[in-house]
Amino acid sequence: MSNTTSTPTDAEQALRDFVFQQIELWNAGRKADFLALYRHVAPAGLTLEYVAKQTLSGDAAWAGLEHMWETYNAKVKLQLFECIVNGSDAACYFRNRWPGEQAISSGIELYNLHERALHARFFH
Repeated sequence: MSNTTSTPTDAEQALRDFVFQQIELWNAGRKADFLALYRHVAPAGLTLEYVAKQTLSGDAAWAGLEHMWETYNAKVKLQLFECIVNGSDAACYFRNRWPGEQAISSGIELYNLHERALHARFFH
């Protein structure tokens, strides 16, 4: 096993930057900037997959992203524990802090950015 690390490609760095920026914007309550970030990263399309529940694509995905914000932003703050980016894929382990309830839940989110389209998979 090697302990060497490689320099991320531009695509890997852009995906990593997206993950960290979305967390920053979410936690700051900056809805317009959060949605604009998604539109900037995924001009060719968005798919949101809530694993074992539903998959949204096209206009439904954009509406789902807005619904997610409206339903959870005031209630949940994100804490990223790990983000691994390989090529056009990112795997992230989150803790969701529910301050009003003094509760914490965990989640895993996978992101695939291919040809300027984003596919996000949520395990919550």
